[in-house]
Amino acid sequence: LAQVGGSSYPQSYTYHCVCPPFSGIACELLTMASTKRPCSPDAADIQPPRGSPTPGAPVDSGGVLEAGKVAVITGASSGIGRCTALRCAKLGMRVLLADIMEDDLKAVRGECIDAGAEPASIVAQVCDVTKEADVKKLKEVAFNTFKAVHFLMNNAAIQNNGKASAIEFLDRWKAVMDVNFWGVVHGCQFFVPDMIASGEKCVVVNTGSKQGITAPPGDTAYNCSKAAVKTLTEGLQHTLRNTPGCKVNAFLLVPGWTITMIGTKSNQRLQGDAWDPQSAQDERSYDGVADRSTAEAKLVARGAWPADRVVDTCFAAVNAGAPFYIICPDNETTVAQDQGRMQWAADDLIFRRVPLSRWSEQYKDEYAEVSKGFV
Repeated sequence: LAQVGGSSYPQSYTYHCVCPPFSGIACELLTMASTKRPCSPDAADIQPPRGSPTPGAPVDSGGVLEAGKVAVITGASSGIGRCTALRCAKLGMRVLLADIMEDDLKAVRGECIDAGAEPASIVAQVCDVTKEADVKKLKEVAFNTFKAVHFLMNNAAIQNNGKASAIEFLDRWKAVMDVNFWGVVHGCQFFVPDMIASGEKCVVVNTGSKQGITAPPGDTAYNCSKAAVKTLTEGLQHTLRNTPGCKVNAFLLVPGWTITMIGTKSNQRLQGDAWDPQSAQDERSYDGVADRSTAEAKLVARGAWPADRVVDTCFAAVNAGAPFYIICPDNETTVAQDQGRMQWAADDLIFRRVPLSRWSEQYKDEYAEVSKGFV
């Protein structure tokens, strides 16, 4: 008997087919080895030990979000980007606003100035993050105008509102990956080396999504883009912490259901002339009533968070230096529910369940029962 994971498994022999031209050699080697080693038990029967639930040590990122520092924010014309810009302006930071929506960008610049910022401290730059030349130009404007960048927020994103599975809408896939993934890559590639070279404390915040972690069915393209941002940002922080003398740190912002414009803008893009403005339910209007306060109240009542609360959570983490994973709850989903859903998704791999098992016929009843404990 072989001891594996604390259990005894009877020795048995397994032979594998291996593609030519090495099939004969491989089978001979396996035959020789089979007399010396048992087969592995079913992976689902092995429960790996878990490490301690000790949070990561804080990084030294305090002091980045303060008067005189420079922020660059993509996707700054609405939602989380807009609220981040306003918060930076109120702190007395110098801000470079970037977005593809020129009129909206100018409006946010005006809001920043109305909030007390000096006009010269707030610059609006039209930028398509999918284009290398645009992001390189954005960096030039930042360093030529303000001589530094201390806070970079790669936030620009689009989605398909649940309508882009793995086998359809190639154009939507390319559009989403170009903005959500390559836009963040461009920001990291073109800004971060200069931020490192400055020798100053700096922060990069990349906006991810819970859909990049639990991957609910529907908008698989969006899920993939945000999963890629998660992996990119993890790799970025690993690189930064292992770069001698580097004072730059990265954080992954993971909002919950947040009041923004992303759903409305996606409907406009996908529906074209058929889009009905009266159907919008976003940060600016709700069912034809164009009033921010009314829209926010209705969406908050349904479970969404105002973007300001996401910024509160993000800035608290940056000021404290932790956590790296800035996972935001909302008025619909608690922290405990988020934890449970993420654990369930990870266990799909460990237990060798079907993918996205929460939504499968085999596991949906079990999930419904287990998730009652996510409190």
